[in-house]
Amino acid sequence: MGMGILGQRLAVLAVGLACPAVQAIEAADLKGFEQHFGHYGPGGDCTRQPQVVVGLAGFTFVGGPSLPVATRPEYAASYMGNLYEGSSLFFFPYTVEPRPLLLTLNAGEQPGVLTIEGYDHDYPGGPALPERYRPYVAASPYLKCITR
Repeated sequence: MGMGILGQRLAVLAVGLACPAVQAIEAADLKGFEQHFGHYGPGGDCTRQPQVVVGLAGFTFVGGPSLPVATRPEYAASYMGNLYEGSSLFFFPYTVEPRPLLLTLNAGEQPGVLTIEGYDHDYPGGPALPERYRPYVAASPYLKCITR
């Protein structure tokens, strides 16, 4: 049985406290992550907005406040620590600001699940997550749309 959302968030928090400076590498594109390409809808309802499109060029956010395509996301391969062997993949789509979002593919070790969370924002005494990102965080989790 899995850890559940609360357990996962507590694990991420524990890792964040133990390793506050997350190391990530900038990706020129998402080559190598092709199995994750596609549209992702809120809760799996691919008729609802906002949505996230994962493709070779990066991450595209559609149906919510206008955000630029994240064409040079940072891949945080060691986000869960050096000994992590799970299937979740962690990205910071935007790095111009102080990393406003954390995007997780295979969130909760579940294929086809994408989550978006505010990163290093909205904690007591900390900076607020900018409003333009909030609809994408609120619609999370996203499930990969089935195309026919």
